[in-house]
Amino acid sequence: MQVTPLKPGESSFANLFDIYKIEGCASFNDLIALYNKFRENNRGKSVLLTLDDLGQAEYTSTHAKMMHDLDDTEGYDLSALDAAAFEDGEHIGYLSTPSEFFIRKQNFLKQAGNVDYTDVSDRGLTIEEAEVSLLTAINTSPMTYLDKQLLLGVVPVERGYEAICGFPNGYFSGDLNPFENYALAKRFYDKYGYELFGIGASLLGFIGSKGLSDPQIREMAADLMALYDTQEGILTKLIEIIKANNYFFIKYTETLQ
Repeated sequence: MQVTPLKPGESSFANLFDIYKIEGCASFNDLIALYNKFRENNRGKSVLLTLDDLGQAEYTSTHAKMMHDLDDTEGYDLSALDAAAFEDGEHIGYLSTPSEFFIRKQNFLKQAGNVDYTDVSDRGLTIEEAEVSLLTAINTSPMTYLDKQLLLGVVPVERGYEAICGFPNGYFSGDLNPFENYALAKRFYDKYGYELFGIGASLLGFIGSKGLSDPQIREMAADLMALYDTQEGILTKLIEIIKANNYFFIKYTETLQ
């Protein structure tokens, strides 16, 4: 497995914090071991991986940032920013240095504070049986479905759900938006201890330090049924996999293919 630091400009994610390119990862266990190593070496920060369809995820993230004005500098004191953020004494008009991350974070959290899990469950997201089968397969054999080249970001926030501000995604009208993804990830952390560790063009990935009790499994099943507006029987196989592992993947998009 090769882990290479990205330079600014190599990815739309690579300007505000450290990003690494991962290639040749042989197994999901190896990927999680790498994730845990970066977490251990970066206490006080969060580690977030890209998951599926990086090109599409970058495209929709760029548009989500623009749609929600996440990089808007109006009202912020720019006097302490890195000199690289300026040209001829004027801010260049977009966020390009780690010194500007606080702008993205504050813009994101201001809007995320208006959204809770009730908004997410009322969103009207649905899931078809074919999508449940695909999610079951993804959860059973993740590396078959994740990108061969992944990015790993070390985001200067304390919790995984906050790290979404570094990889904001959810752009199309039928998908959860970045703030709904934040509320969903916060729910799973606060209620079940599952940390968001990855986000892709369609998938969210969560990992826990320990398994869930039977009452927690039932509560999570209820949360997932509310999320997808469906009945328990459709999600039975997916719930069984979640119960057996300390990680799981779910979709946040209108469709999963």
